Amino acid sequence: MTDRPDHEQLERLQASSMTSWYSPFQLARSALDMAVSHLMGARGDFRLIEAIAGPQPPFDYAVRNGLPRDEIWIDYVADMGDGFNPTYAIASLLARPTLSLGGRETRRGEVLIMGGDQVYPSATRQAYWTRLVEPYAAALPKADVKEAPQLFAIPGNHDWYDGLMSFMRLFGQKRTLGAWKTLQSRSYFALRLPHGFWLLGVDIHLESDIDQPQIEYFCKLARHDMRDGDRVVLCTAEPDWVKGAIYSTDLQNNLAFFEKQLKVARPGVEVVARIAGDLHHYRRHESADGRQNIIAGGGGAFLHPTHGESVAVVRSGEGADERPYTLKASFPSESESRRLTWRNLLFARYNLGFWPAAAFVYMLSSLTLPRPGPGAVAWVLVVLLVFIVFTDTHKSWYRYLAGSLHALAHLAAALGLAYAGAALLGVDVRDLQSMWSLVGVMLFVGVTGAVVGSTLMGVYLLISLNLARRHGNEAFSALQIEDYKNFLRIHVHSEGLTVYPVGLRAVPRTWKVAEDRKPGEPRFAPACGALAPELIEQPVTIPAAPQHRRTGQPTPAAAAAGLRECPAGEPRSRPSAAGSTAEAGAPEL
Repeated sequence: MTDRPDHEQLERLQASSMTSWYSPFQLARSALDMAVSHLMGARGDFRLIEAIAGPQPPFDYAVRNGLPRDEIWIDYVADMGDGFNPTYAIASLLARPTLSLGGRETRRGEVLIMGGDQVYPSATRQAYWTRLVEPYAAALPKADVKEAPQLFAIPGNHDWYDGLMSFMRLFGQKRTLGAWKTLQSRSYFALRLPHGFWLLGVDIHLESDIDQPQIEYFCKLARHDMRDGDRVVLCTAEPDWVKGAIYSTDLQNNLAFFEKQLKVARPGVEVVARIAGDLHHYRRHESADGRQNIIAGGGGAFLHPTHGESVAVVRSGEGADERPYTLKASFPSESESRRLTWRNLLFARYNLGFWPAAAFVYMLSSLTLPRPGPGAVAWVLVVLLVFIVFTDTHKSWYRYLAGSLHALAHLAAALGLAYAGAALLGVDVRDLQSMWSLVGVMLFVGVTGAVVGSTLMGVYLLISLNLARRHGNEAFSALQIEDYKNFLRIHVHSEGLTVYPVGLRAVPRTWKVAEDRKPGEPRFAPACGALAPELIEQPVTIPAAPQHRRTGQPTPAAAAAGLRECPAGEPRSRPSAAGSTAEAGAPEL
């Protein structure tokens, strides 16, 4: 038997649909959120308040009950809290005690890392509750778990939209999301893992500089707690290696500066992996010596394409450590991504909220364009400016060309509809004398223009992405694709650190209350079939540093002075190219 409250909760949660980014009201609200958040960030940085609130030591998962640990499982998920279907589907997979992946049995993470943008579209207390907390609580209820898994989070740009207040209320006050227990008191953190690995969660605050207290926090940790040869996994809210390759290398200065300061504090420490969300797909780049740059932003937000501007080779690192990284895997594949883009031909169907905006533009065009004069010229210039600004490119010639062609297509369509409406009513569109003829033509243009204008927008996005490799964000946010979600399952063991990239190709659209649910199982199950997680690619292992290289633990006096002890001539370790292999040497589970 099932409880009525469960049915009521499910109905309420399923009402949380994917965000309609082309709704004029949503566009206006997002623009306001961005403006306010940047203004607040420029006038006051919440991270500075965190720094004086009290110390936050590193969280030690290398030792249990006073003894060194041999292994630990960690899960990583980012960009969740949009529609209920994909958010809950991923949460229910994360909640399972075990997950069989490619013939390997993996265990639920003792630690869950949320890598940014925990809620969409805006960071409000209510949005966090309905779009994140309740789905995760339904996936793994608190009462069902004796030993609660622990949760850490870093904020993305959407989390910063209210100045980080809602984020810190949820993640910085020792609260729970279902069974997951939060421990941090700042928006950044450090986890010490077995076998010389560290996981650092960095708060980059809307692409601004990393604040000095945060730099000091990690540098002090490097001097006092790390050893030469330790290997670091950096979690950041944005993949600067991709954005730097597409737009400007200046976007990589923030994280490069952080890595430089870490190196100064402890020269023997190596950054062997960077993990980020923000782009809602899976991508992995690898250097020649086995270092990894991984994007895993598939926690529940709309899908991003993987076939936009070429990122076959990107660069990461600071100074002498900068090196090229080659693209090794994408999910979905580029061919699947290209095929999905054709759905933009149905833009009008997927984006009903865009109809009023298209109707408004077309009706105003029908009033001005048929009668040449200053008003028509002014309106044409306004429309041209709007579409030129909308065009996604860093090349001026392309912006002016594509933006102008796009604008002229809409203006021509609006003018054609105006003449068609006038012909149907038997009036002259250039001389609408009566109120009824004016209203009739405008209504005709408004109704047809809503569909035609939306369809033209979809055609433009299709051509832009599949031919010119532009407008990836705009083309796929319009589609609101719930499928192709992903997360990472990480296993630290005696041989190294192994990353299992988990993909969910199809997300259920309907759910039911689970009958005869056992403790620890999700409250809701797919109405038809079952979730089918898969390995996106073979697991990737970063080997642990040899023990003889992990030296240089400072004495208290040296640590206080900010100095390191290191045997003369000690070589700096480098992960071997063999680090990109399946977990052949992992211990049996």
